[in-house]
Amino acid sequence: MPDNSLFVAGLTGVTAIAASSLASWLTSRGNARAARLQVDATTEAQRREGTRQTRRAAYLNLIEQAQVVADGLRGVDGLSITECEAALAAHRDRHQQLRRAVTLVDLEGPSAVQVAASNLLIMSGTLATALAAMAENAGRENRREFQETLRAYIRLITPLVDAAAAALNER
Repeated sequence: MPDNSLFVAGLTGVTAIAASSLASWLTSRGNARAARLQVDATTEAQRREGTRQTRRAAYLNLIEQAQVVADGLRGVDGLSITECEAALAAHRDRHQQLRRAVTLVDLEGPSAVQVAASNLLIMSGTLATALAAMAENAGRENRREFQETLRAYIRLITPLVDAAAAALNER
């Protein structure tokens, strides 16, 4: 009998050690997996926030440049031909800054914002053409066409702002 109890006690001890080791091993694997998942989730959240902040800066710069273009052309209607030529030169500088801002938005995306930005840039080029026509001949027709083009340009700012806001609110 004493031999059986020693055997049972030894078997019980070995079983307890084996079960404890197995449980410890399984727990450590589960903890390692949970830690990996947490790191992956944190990394992804940081990447998304970084992308959002980069896009936000690009969108704000573009909206600011678009507004600078509009503000620079609001008082052009009553200018002389010489003043129109100076306004055209200033507009070309603002147009180049707008082009750089649009290029940055093209890199950041998404496509809805890219399309709105491209439309704005195209209309800014059309404004330059209308202003150049006014600088050559400040007649009533050229002034009317310039004002219509400026109003169309200003109307394009709102869809850009809306597309940018929607892109920033995406998850």
